[in-house]
Amino acid sequence: MAVRRGQDSPALERAWLEFPWGRLNVWRAGEGPAVVALHGLGGSGRYWNGLAPLLKPGRTLLSPDLAGFGQSDKPALRYDREFHLANLDGLIDTLGDGAPVVLVGHSIGGVLAALWAVRHPQRTAGLALISTPFPREGIVPPPALRIAHSPPDDRGSEIAIGVVRTVWPLVHLAARASRRYPAEVISDYGRQSIAARADTMWTLLGDLSIEEELEKLRDLPPSTSALLLSAAGDPHSGDTELTRWRRFLPNAEINIVPRGGHQFLLRDGFTPLADWINR
Repeated sequence: MAVRRGQDSPALERAWLEFPWGRLNVWRAGEGPAVVALHGLGGSGRYWNGLAPLLKPGRTLLSPDLAGFGQSDKPALRYDREFHLANLDGLIDTLGDGAPVVLVGHSIGGVLAALWAVRHPQRTAGLALISTPFPREGIVPPPALRIAHSPPDDRGSEIAIGVVRTVWPLVHLAARASRRYPAEVISDYGRQSIAARADTMWTLLGDLSIEEELEKLRDLPPSTSALLLSAAGDPHSGDTELTRWRRFLPNAEINIVPRGGHQFLLRDGFTPLADWINR
């Protein structure tokens, strides 16, 4: 698999991995065993800029823009979990040093991290799920996301698709006015594919067959450390989600910070996560 280097971010350097479908953009820092950090639906690899300086020497941070998100390519295909997991395999095989990795996932990225750990238990040194929702019934994609997958077989569909293409940049511009998020994360958010967002959400949260596979988290080796980290009052990852994850990770450390909401890492800093990784 080809690797190309690129311009540095403030804390991270860029590498592009060449896949048959296109390029996966990966941000990295450091040397040594890998910490692989996966962003959520509103993020990108640069979400983890604040984590990189806090890691002790002897660690490599690898934080990809998932395919269809950020600055990675956006092929016209289905962004199901098998596709994302295959890309994660390629990333770790190519940029990792062969040692077991620590998987970190924010929000829906935590579900993807958990699935990779299930499939590679001997290659997983640790698993941190941050503000991670649990797959559940009743996830109905917003109309705009359904339209993204509707064939333009009539005039109505063509008009609807045009509306989506108009509204999406406006939503992005509104987000840019917010001071909640770093400018680079907001910029990458505006680059995501609507289809990639829809498929990724459905395959990782809405398909309940995933729960059977997640049950295998109980079989992770006892030496695998685990963390469930979130903020009090998070509407996307509350007590119900925490209880369900604890069923599968009964030995996980629990850390509920007092404030910050779903994006508490961006608002209040990455120290709680870095402290756990650095032990």
